[in-house]
Amino acid sequence: ATRRVGAHASGLGPRRGLTSSPLFQRFWAWTSQSRPSWREDKVEAAVAFVVFGVTGSSSVALVRPALQRVGFEGSMWEGPWSYRIGSFLIVSPIYACLLLTFGTLAGRHTFFAALAGKSFGRFLPSKLAEKIGCPRPK
Repeated sequence: ATRRVGAHASGLGPRRGLTSSPLFQRFWAWTSQSRPSWREDKVEAAVAFVVFGVTGSSSVALVRPALQRVGFEGSMWEGPWSYRIGSFLIVSPIYACLLLTFGTLAGRHTFFAALAGKSFGRFLPSKLAEKIGCPRPK
C-alpha cells in the first residue's frame, strides 16, 4: 500500500501539529501582543511581580532536592561553597526557563522572552549566544 505525502498514519487525513490548532493560535496571539510597560500600568506590574515570585519559588523547589540527590548538602547561608556554586550553576538556567514558561502562560511572552534571553546570554559562550539569538547584556 502506498502512503500519501502528508497523510496521517491512521489514514484520517493530514497530520496537524499543536501550532496549527486554532486554540494555540489564539493563545499565541494573546501572549505575544504588545502591552504597556510595567512602569506605566499597575496590572502589568502586578502580573510581572507574581511571575517573578512563582518562578523564584519554583526554581528553588526544583533545584534543592536535585542537589540533595547528587550528594550536595547545605544551604546558601551556611555553605559549603560546593553547594553554593552548584546551586548557582543549576538554578540560573532553570530559573530562565521557568521565567519564560510562566511569563508566557501569564500572557507576557515578549517581555519575559527578552529577560530570559539576556539571562542565557550571560552564561553561554558569546558565539553560541549569538547563534541562538540570546543578546549579550550591556
